This record gives sequence, C-alpha cells and structure tokens, in this order.
Amino acid sequence: MKKDIEKDALEDLTRGGIIGGKVHFLDSIDSTNNYATLLASRGAYEGEVVISDCQTAGRGRLRGRVWHSPPGVNLYTSVILRPDVAPESAPGLTLVAGVAVAELLNLYCPVSLKWPNDILANGKKISGILTEMRGFGSKIDFVVIGIGINVNMDPSNIEEGIRSVSTSLKEQTSKDISRLELAAALYCSLGKWYRVFIEDGFASVRDSWLQSSDMVGKMVEVTGGGCDFPQRGICKGIDDEGILMLLDDENRTVYVRSGDINIKKGR
Repeated sequence: MKKDIEKDALEDLTRGGIIGGKVHFLDSIDSTNNYATLLASRGAYEGEVVISDCQTAGRGRLRGRVWHSPPGVNLYTSVILRPDVAPESAPGLTLVAGVAVAELLNLYCPVSLKWPNDILANGKKISGILTEMRGFGSKIDFVVIGIGINVNMDPSNIEEGIRSVSTSLKEQTSKDISRLELAAALYCSLGKWYRVFIEDGFASVRDSWLQSSDMVGKMVEVTGGGCDFPQRGICKGIDDEGILMLLDDENRTVYVRSGDINIKKGR
C-alpha cells in the first residue's frame, strides 16, 4: 500500500487543535516514543507529535513486549504533553488516551477497553498505548503517549505468533482506511479528552472509560505489577484515579496499580 500520510496535509487537518499543530513525520524510526522523548528533552512544545510510516523496534508496555510495526499499513504515533498535574496523576493519561482511541475506533467497528492500555475488537487487540513520563521532584517535565493502531494490515501480514490475538480495522470492516484522516481524527479526540482531564481530573473521564469497557463483573487475573504471585478477583471497575478494583474470594476490595491482565471465562 502506498504511503498515504503527508506532513503538510496532516498539519492542515489538525491546525488550531491542542495536538498535532506541529508534526514530525518519519519514513522509519526505531520507536516513535524514543524520538518524541528526545524532542521533548530538547524543548519540544506540548502537542507536537511524531508519526512514522514504520517502526523497527516498537515497544509494548511490558518489558520484552514488541509492537509489530510493518510499513505502509498501520498508525504509529507519539504525542508530547506537558500537563500541569502531580506526577501521581500521570498514569491516568493512559486511560484518557484509551477513551479517546475507543471513541474514534467505535466509528469504524465496535471496540472495548482492556485495563490499562489495550483496545480490543471482537476480543482481539487492535490498538495499544504506551505512556512514559519524565519529571523532577514533584513536577512533571513531559509525558509521551505512544499509540499504535492496526489499520490496513491483512491477517496474513500479522506474525503467526500473535495472529490469534490481533486484528486490524481492515479485517473488521473489510475496507481500506485513510491513515491520514484517522491520524487527524485521533489527535482531535485525544485533544478533547486531554482538556477534560486537565480541567476536571480523571474522575470526569472514568464513566466514559467504564462505558467503553466490558471488564466489570468478569474474573480477571493480574500478574506482575510488583506482586510475586497472581492476583485474582471479580473486576469492580476503576476508581477516580484509574486504579483497577477487584473483589477477591474473601469479598475484600483489592486495588491494582499495574500489571498484566488476563480475563478469565469463569471463577
């Protein structure tokens, strides 16, 4: 598929918005988050974005995880933000981005949110988010939000090891999607929800996140997150800071700040 994203055209579509006023477009990069972090450390302004036609070393949230990033078919982008909030509030931006992505992708096909950073279509991963923060003391210097969306990738192009758990917009809709229009709409949606987060806090985003997720009431198992053993419980939702709440076997509420989630079919 030919390259359908041009820097000038994307800036024209995003002019006047919080995000996307300045676009750094690359044919190839190891990771858009790496490049955005470098730009931010050198003084890039809030709302500047990095977008690449492909990534050679796209990263997932957990160490050792990679994001399959072939050229010409998907969306790989990172956004630089400089929120005036306490560092402990920054993790909520991952869920804010999830709401923004879900709102956009629901225009194409039904999707759901899986805590903390996955967007699923028919139970398969269609998008992922990687948020990284830099700060000093009690102040955030910048946050980089990396977003990958499988757009026009055919199932045959998905690596065999992840084919059963990954999908794309093209697979779900049987249509080719304009990556240019999708990127512009993504920056608009993210800008809208970022403004809500800054002005009203994460609590104002919480209901929208829950409406886009079907985890509540299901048994989940959490591994990692600093815990030496898996945590299991019925998902009660998320609190006003975006922390996952589980009801364990003794009817106690367990709060989970990080980890890898596996949704179980039964108790």
